[in-house]
Amino acid sequence: MQSLLLERLLGNVTPLHLQSVIIDNNYSSIYQSAISNVFPLNCHKNASVNSLSLDSIDYQFLLSGCGDSSIKLWDLNQQEITGKPSEIDSKLNKNPKNYDTFDYDNPISTFTNIATIPRKTHHKFGISALQWWPYDTGMFVSSSFDHTIKIWDTNELKPVHSFNLNQRIYSIDVNGENSLISTANDHPFIRLLDLKSTSSSHTLSGHKGKTLSVKWHPINSNLLASGGLDGEVKIWDIRRSKSCLCRLDMLRTNDQVEDVYNLKKTSVKAHSGPVNGLIWDELGSILYTAGNDDKVRVWDMISKTYPPTNKLINFGPLTRNKYSQTIPILLNPKNEILTQRYLIFPSDSSDILIFRTNDGKLQTRLTRKGTKNIGRTCSMISGKPNNTQIICGTIDGEIINWLPYYEQPNIENLIEEEEEEMDIEEQILRKHKLALQGQSLMNNEV
Repeated sequence: MQSLLLERLLGNVTPLHLQSVIIDNNYSSIYQSAISNVFPLNCHKNASVNSLSLDSIDYQFLLSGCGDSSIKLWDLNQQEITGKPSEIDSKLNKNPKNYDTFDYDNPISTFTNIATIPRKTHHKFGISALQWWPYDTGMFVSSSFDHTIKIWDTNELKPVHSFNLNQRIYSIDVNGENSLISTANDHPFIRLLDLKSTSSSHTLSGHKGKTLSVKWHPINSNLLASGGLDGEVKIWDIRRSKSCLCRLDMLRTNDQVEDVYNLKKTSVKAHSGPVNGLIWDELGSILYTAGNDDKVRVWDMISKTYPPTNKLINFGPLTRNKYSQTIPILLNPKNEILTQRYLIFPSDSSDILIFRTNDGKLQTRLTRKGTKNIGRTCSMISGKPNNTQIICGTIDGEIINWLPYYEQPNIENLIEEEEEEMDIEEQILRKHKLALQGQSLMNNEV
């Protein structure tokens, strides 16, 4: 890395190339945090962590919702001391590759749990989704399998309004601009809830079975994508009387001919199984979908002709997705997209897979460590910007923090000893050894 910084200083490397190398290096060297920057062990008492939400203002407050109906609020800028490092460990700059089970099971400091909503005090069944209000941390929204969606006052930690949908709710997405909440539920239609009138705005009908995932367009607040048990992905314009604009067709790979019968066909499949994961890129030009056919598909939403086309990017045979529940799929933060886009996918095998989106190549495979290391990931969010941080909630009640590791030299090795304490041969041998160590580090990083 030092040689790369020198090349940038001399003008031999462009800023874009430097950023590309740093981001690629970060996503290739992500490790599970241990000792510090971790959450308390078994923080949700073996109950599935179904949802996570990090505020988008300060990236400080994290909400976690659990299968036992409890909700916890965490402060990522505060840590509680839970232990004391041994005299040997305190002197070591330990590489995460060398962490053992003891390091993962005995943290020295953990993130602070600043508030807890106990189980069955407000929601009677498990939490299915949580989401902060986009513009401040004074309000958040929760949905549950008890058929209700609640609007919460963060300062009081009490619900100020409750919607009863009379059906299990699998996924929600909050539209701050229109003050609408879209809901995926047991019925074959999307319910839109209006926060201004505290009533159901209207419904979007068209799926043939329950709906599993909904996502608002990141720029046009009137467009919505939905995925259902029928394997279809629909794009809606909520302003129109006939709201469904199109259905995504996995067989449509050529944008030269327009498909005028897209909405008239009996069935148009985006996946061969239920669609339980959706995510837009920041411009809304590409949509990523995940289905129970173990496939991730990439759709060109601004193709020359109607409807959008399947870009035929193959993400390989490692993706496992067999549960008919909403799956969290992520893209790396928008401040990193100038060089390379990454898709982060939680496989049923309990591994987290990081792919390059332009060719589907596997960049990194993250495997859980510690005594509890086999539970699959149920929820997942990106952390602070420019931090390459991933926070995951698991089915066995754990919240895991993943961060990149930066190799740091031992300062003691860089301090020159007094010349009178070392003869010339020892000085030459020492400097040669340090030069080899430095060259090895630079080769590994670049």
